[in-house]
Amino acid sequence: MNNKKKSDLILEDYSLEFVPLSKRKSWVDLAVIWIGIAVVMSAIFRGMMIGMGLGNITSVLASYLMGETILILIMVFMGYVGAKTGLSTPLIANHSFGRIGAIIISFSIALSLIGWFGVQAAFFARTVQFYFGTHFSLPLFSFLCGILMMVPAIFGIRGLSTLSWVASPFMIIIFAVGVFKMGFNLLPSETLISLAKAHQPDPYPLTIGMAASIVAGGFIVGATTSADIFRYARPKKQDIFAAATLAMIVSAFLHLVGSLFAMNTGKYHESLPDLIIGNQYLGYGFIGFIVLLLAQWTTNDSNLYSSVLALNNIFRIKRWKMTIIAGIFASAFAAFGILERLELFLILLTVGIGPIAGIFICDFFLLKKSNKSFISQNAPSRVNFKALIAYGVSFLIGWTTSGHPFTFHVFPFSVFAFNGILSSVVLYYILKKIFPTKE
Repeated sequence: MNNKKKSDLILEDYSLEFVPLSKRKSWVDLAVIWIGIAVVMSAIFRGMMIGMGLGNITSVLASYLMGETILILIMVFMGYVGAKTGLSTPLIANHSFGRIGAIIISFSIALSLIGWFGVQAAFFARTVQFYFGTHFSLPLFSFLCGILMMVPAIFGIRGLSTLSWVASPFMIIIFAVGVFKMGFNLLPSETLISLAKAHQPDPYPLTIGMAASIVAGGFIVGATTSADIFRYARPKKQDIFAAATLAMIVSAFLHLVGSLFAMNTGKYHESLPDLIIGNQYLGYGFIGFIVLLLAQWTTNDSNLYSSVLALNNIFRIKRWKMTIIAGIFASAFAAFGILERLELFLILLTVGIGPIAGIFICDFFLLKKSNKSFISQNAPSRVNFKALIAYGVSFLIGWTTSGHPFTFHVFPFSVFAFNGILSSVVLYYILKKIFPTKE
């Protein structure tokens, strides 16, 4: 009986339990995992958008520094919460938002991951279409590619995780060599900015603050849910900081590669297959085609698998059935052109997910650092209205300062990713102090 319970716990991966200290891993092991997560095609996309939008390398590097710093801070705070409590993000959400409030948060995270699946499926379709020179209807082909990419996730992602480790090093090598092969003959700043403004349907980011928020938005879901991985870490801030920093350095490198590609060629992010495969630019041909497909496919099944885990907290449906439903919905996102609207999607991610991390951080570090009830197994409340109010107001603050409709040019207010996170911390703290919860 005990052996059966132990095996069940391993299969569940402590999804509903504390991770015992005896099962914790070294920071190097966790850093390697995070680097694998950070090596994604979307980092190249964001780099191309930022490079063309800002037009000069100094501004590009400044935006990376701001955006990656925000992500490192969120990862360190949330990672320490995970390491200290041994809890996954959904369980932490139960304590901060209440059981019903956590459903809203789980849905937000699931929807963001479904959106990323749509982005990758659309790019997958463009890659195949470019390599084979087909002329299928791109919306329909994007939908069909999404359905194809969904199939392995129905059976789980353990097999594809191995492919991810194979694809990631090749991606780094190919892009690093590609930068030197293409050279550093950057187009004039005025030309790049003019192209950025002309991108349809959404113009590229044109300010350092907006670019920094785009960087943060690209990894905000991973940073906010970093407790899922760091719950396997020993509760040492310096270890978590080292792992997070190494991962974000790799992320910044991929962003820089994308920026240099765009600033050399004037090509938009949708044209990345042409840059990698076509003879006019890097000319990697079949090798580039295979690496692009593997990188997209393995990342996408991880996106879909994680979104289904979040949805299973809401809907009591068998995982494989939920995977099919979510996969069809995500493929529809691809068909409706989410890749072309990547900038708007990243803005929504930034303002929608960032405040969740702010409330977690406030709850643990400012309000409950010494309160053992936070890491106890006592049943959480049904709903924490103060957390939901702080989240809703912070979402509006982030949205209205993102250029929809207001634009600020004074740091930090022009970095709308920072605005939403900071406001959630401050508002939640004030509400908890004015209306304290009776224990």
